[in-house]
Amino acid sequence: MAEMTLTNIPSLLTSGQLGMNAIWVILAVSALVFLFSALMLIRGQRRYAKSLAQIHELQRNVRAITAAAIGVGERVLEIERRQRRVAEWQEQLDIYDTGSQSYDQAINMAKNGAETKDLVETCGISESEAELISLMHRLDQTA
Repeated sequence: MAEMTLTNIPSLLTSGQLGMNAIWVILAVSALVFLFSALMLIRGQRRYAKSLAQIHELQRNVRAITAAAIGVGERVLEIERRQRRVAEWQEQLDIYDTGSQSYDQAINMAKNGAETKDLVETCGISESEAELISLMHRLDQTA
């Protein structure tokens, strides 16, 4: 009987030199290899399906986080716009307040008898504004 190797099994089968027991052993081993391969394939498919489900879940999470980040970004932009409007409003109030303080000071100085020239120099108002304040003060005194 010829030596049996994996490469010469087909020729031994066709020549009839291989015994029935050896054929059954080869068939059994082949069946076991086939079953093992099938089980490994099924296991691989299950892992693939599980991995795919995890990928889809991660994609949903990323989309949710992205949408939340966009919402937060829009909210931050809105807050920045409001902050700028408040700062502008505050600046206008400061300008108005500063202006009214110089007029208030000029009115008090006019009541105390200050000259128009003193109002211009001290309060930082124009000469015509100082004359108007002095005139109004004189009219209040005569009334």
